[in-house]
Amino acid sequence: MGWVIPVGIVLAVPAMVTVVRYPFLGLSLWLLVAPFLMTTETVGGRKVYWIIHRALPPATVAIIAFWARHKIDRRSLSRLGWPELAMATYVLASLVSIVLLHRDPLATAYLFYDRVFSPMCLYMLVRLWNPDEKDLRRLMPVVLFLAASQSLIGILSWIAPQYLPAAWLEKQGARTIGTLVNPSVYTVTLLFSGGILVHAAYARKPGTFRFLFGGTAALAFGCVFLSLSRASWLAGLVVLAGLACCYPRQLARLSVVTLLGVLIVGGLFLPDLSTLASERFLSDQSERSALSRLPVYLAGFRMFLAKPLYGWGYGNFDRYDQQFQGRVAGIADDNKDHASHNFYLTLLAEQGILGFVLFLFPAVCWLLRSRARNFLYVAGGERENRKLLTILWFSIVTHIVVNNFSNMRVPFGLGLWWASLGLIAALITRDGRQGRPGSRDAERFRIRIAYTGPEE
Repeated sequence: MGWVIPVGIVLAVPAMVTVVRYPFLGLSLWLLVAPFLMTTETVGGRKVYWIIHRALPPATVAIIAFWARHKIDRRSLSRLGWPELAMATYVLASLVSIVLLHRDPLATAYLFYDRVFSPMCLYMLVRLWNPDEKDLRRLMPVVLFLAASQSLIGILSWIAPQYLPAAWLEKQGARTIGTLVNPSVYTVTLLFSGGILVHAAYARKPGTFRFLFGGTAALAFGCVFLSLSRASWLAGLVVLAGLACCYPRQLARLSVVTLLGVLIVGGLFLPDLSTLASERFLSDQSERSALSRLPVYLAGFRMFLAKPLYGWGYGNFDRYDQQFQGRVAGIADDNKDHASHNFYLTLLAEQGILGFVLFLFPAVCWLLRSRARNFLYVAGGERENRKLLTILWFSIVTHIVVNNFSNMRVPFGLGLWWASLGLIAALITRDGRQGRPGSRDAERFRIRIAYTGPEE
């Protein structure tokens, strides 16, 4: 793998030039490269992380704003509103919290930048650019690579781990994480990309690309089971339910293919897979793992009650949680400093109701607008838009599911949350301007994301 960093540096210059000419490519580059930078063991890898995750998203937003300011392109910036104001207020409130309440504000500010500010820039990138049909079709090969690469790396971690870097094998034999550090992040990535690939597959007539997209989606869904994470399995069922609403007949066939693939791979290479899966529910270790989280949940709730308005400070949960742990349902506190396993309780404890509301307000706002736009305008004739919007919302729901059982701290997972929300916002605002029934634009605009192939 030593050749990857030098090649990446050589390709960085033409890539940056291309981003200046076509800023939406910034999202594609982030989706392509960032998953492989969540664990970096070399100085070169860390430099690439700085470029791709820390510099690229805000720089791309600045480029789009520059284009609009100097009228380089006919595209006009989307009008921002309450969701973006809530995001800006959350950033400001968090920085004040870090400065006033944290013992190491500089190091925490770096974490905040990686986990919050840079991912929010991905949202702004999509929101300001407001991608059209061509933009989304160009994104499909990237989504295909994301699903295929993470699926194959996940499978290799079980059957041929010697070919993978040690950093990607941290949970070998217990969970599947691909290159993404955490099974929850791995799962939401596969469900996001797999859901979009299903939509891309069945938006076209049968052919090579339907087989490619559908087969890769089935592979991704199979690797969700391979994650051996209970929260991930629940999130997978949620996405399958959403896809069943959009493609009921096709999903039945896809589910059969996925099940057969899991059985074949498990039977040939992982004979103990069924035993490992059953242990996730029935073993004493699984029960202890679940029950050990209850004292930490109680601590988070007590921390919130103690300071309900503004919390104990961003990043301070681990500093104070042991002071609030106690007995829950007869489970004794074992005096271990357990990590938080609930993102939302952690958010409430650290930043109070103010931070909680500001962080989730954009999603709630777009959900309310989604219902109005989706059924008033999109349902008037844009069925493909409505299906894509539904799939993206179920991708958001997967984050909510897994974050109730884990505290997502991996920057890629948080970036995927905001990028997905940006795509939702782009669909809603474009439908609002162009998709009104009876308008000429309504007849012209119809998003059907597939890379190529004959029209239906």
